[in-house]
Amino acid sequence: MRRKNIRSAAFELVDRAIRLQLSDEGELSEIEDCLQRALRLDPNSIEVLQEAVHFYAVVPNARKARKLAAHCRDKAAKLVAEMNGIIKAR
Repeated sequence: MRRKNIRSAAFELVDRAIRLQLSDEGELSEIEDCLQRALRLDPNSIEVLQEAVHFYAVVPNARKARKLAAHCRDKAAKLVAEMNGIIKAR
């Protein structure tokens, strides 16, 4: 699967998880399955990581939430450094 398609598929799964949460009809296992599948598709996506962290912080699964939050923080720090480099180059 091409990178663009993988990213789109991961976002569709996150969108489904959010919709299930908002509808109050989704089972926690179904929501978690969507998020886990999204993480397998795009494990470095800040957006996917962030949604999974929020889910595990509420469910709760503190160990998993902390692990994913640390990974998300590391990715975000790299993104901030990249953006700072672009800003300074201008």
